[in-house]
Amino acid sequence: MNFLLIILSTILSIGYVFYYIFMKSALKTISNNDILVNVYVFSALIVLTLFHKSFIKSINNYNKNYIYVFLLACTMISTNFFTIIACKNNINFGRIESLSTVIYLPIVSLVSYYLYNGSLTKKNLFGIILVSIGSYFII
Repeated sequence: MNFLLIILSTILSIGYVFYYIFMKSALKTISNNDILVNVYVFSALIVLTLFHKSFIKSINNYNKNYIYVFLLACTMISTNFFTIIACKNNINFGRIESLSTVIYLPIVSLVSYYLYNGSLTKKNLFGIILVSIGSYFII
């Protein structure tokens, strides 16, 4: 197995765990909208501080393809909005995430295959089905 795959997956998993812990802790005293707004304000300040040269350079390169950046921002905001709602409810978050995986994994795999010439072997397809079934059983 690719070492980079293991490292990136581990780092993302740790990030998801911290995201959930920090979100549940914040929701005890802060409203949904306040969390959403302030997370993006703090994120913007951090990004602008760390990458201010890239930001200035990117302004000069704006073109029609930046619609994808705008759509990505819209997707991030809506995803985080629904994640906040999911965390605030008394539904086990693992169940929400596992159902999300059941839906998300096959769709992303097929989109990757059809739109971006990704590889999809019989072994991959079998793994996707197996993970989707396993994730469903967590529900």
